[in-house]
Amino acid sequence: MNYSEDPEEQLSEDENEEEEEGEDEGIEIMDEEEEEEEEEGEAEENEESKLGWANLPDVCLRQVFWWLRDRDRVKAALVCLHWHHVMRSPSLWRVRTFNFSGRISRTRRSELETAVCYAKTYGAYLEDLEIRFSHPLNSLVSRRFQQTLRTFLAALRKTRGGLRRLTVNHMELDRAAWCRSVRKALVRSLTFYLRRESSRLGYLSLRGARLNLPQGLEVLEAVAASQQHIHLGRRPGITHLNLEDFFSQPLAVFISPAFPQVMNRFQGLCTLTLNYSCLSDELLAALSAACRSLDGGGSLQTFTIRCHIHEPHIQVVWGDAWSHLAQRCPDLRVHITVERILDMDKLGRILLREIPLRSLSLTSCYFSEQDWSVKPALTNLVPCYRSCLQKLTLDLNNSHESVDEELLEVVLLCSQLVYMKVWAFLDISFLDRLLQKRLEKKIILRTIKVRIYINKYETQDEDEQLEEVYSRYRQLINSELHYFAISYPML
Repeated sequence: MNYSEDPEEQLSEDENEEEEEGEDEGIEIMDEEEEEEEEEGEAEENEESKLGWANLPDVCLRQVFWWLRDRDRVKAALVCLHWHHVMRSPSLWRVRTFNFSGRISRTRRSELETAVCYAKTYGAYLEDLEIRFSHPLNSLVSRRFQQTLRTFLAALRKTRGGLRRLTVNHMELDRAAWCRSVRKALVRSLTFYLRRESSRLGYLSLRGARLNLPQGLEVLEAVAASQQHIHLGRRPGITHLNLEDFFSQPLAVFISPAFPQVMNRFQGLCTLTLNYSCLSDELLAALSAACRSLDGGGSLQTFTIRCHIHEPHIQVVWGDAWSHLAQRCPDLRVHITVERILDMDKLGRILLREIPLRSLSLTSCYFSEQDWSVKPALTNLVPCYRSCLQKLTLDLNNSHESVDEELLEVVLLCSQLVYMKVWAFLDISFLDRLLQKRLEKKIILRTIKVRIYINKYETQDEDEQLEEVYSRYRQLINSELHYFAISYPML
């Protein structure tokens, strides 16, 4: 730097140089701020990109895709390779329900094409299958459904998948629309599939099939045959079997020795549902011998029995057979539903005191007889289960008699009763007394559902009384009970 002899000039030169340096430093500072802003903007963009759909974890995508319909899943799979890969996750295709109607639509893809395409593409992943269909209106529709089911099961069998749950409910093959040849062909297709591919099944429901005796036994034989090697290898087979309305209603299955024999081959059952028309001493003995867990103890835990007035129920089942089954299966819980059987002698043959009954449902289905009385059942039969009954359901047309006292006595006697549902002609005071007993902890009910039948159209007075009852026990109801009470006109 050249220094001038004049101090003022020198000072002015120094000031000019400092201003120039300051300007240069200012430029550098502005550049640094801009760079920081750009870096912050890029960081925000990166954060946004990380939070976008493209970087969503696979487990989250599978949760979202699980709720999509098939056509939406197809569209989502075309978005990118990542989504296409996630869409082929087995967990998205393990559960499936098919609705077959047997009808042809010009605007929609055929049911057969949809089912077969699914079986070929994702059948290897399928674990839980439910097949539903509308009742056929004529033999042509029933034949079309039979062909659809046969083709679908054949395609599914080729995938060699590991089906764990199968539900085919309400086929109702005793309807007139099912001609004999179509019925036989459908049973043959179902039997062939079950014999070859049901070795891994743990749950099977054929509720409402309504087969004749030979066809029903043929289907059960096929399932039992596929399960035999499982038990030899000490692996659990079918543990849940639902055979409610599996046979046609008029059939007296209990007289057939073949039914207990085939049921004896189902080892390790935990849950069984069937009709009372199938029940016999031989069946209970077969279940006592067959229902064993892998550790050697009794496996049967839940036994549900449905008894209807139109089904044969004249057989005699001895209490010793029930006692033996209860001893072999100490965790056994029996649930019985009786519909429109009002005669006390018939009820007495069904509701034996040796049964470890946990749930009982008695219903008259609005059927009324002048000579019928529900009091003997409430005073003589239900109290037999005072130490084990937990759930009581009554739907009674008792318009000619009062059962308030008997019903209240039942609740007081059954020390394990936690659920009560009563549809009957009752007085409002019954509900008030029941809640008072619950408030005093003399009963342990947790669910109270009451529909009080009234012999008139106008129920305003009864509704007001029910509101007063609710007001008196509001705190108890809101804090400790599942409560429902209503008046219902029935003339």
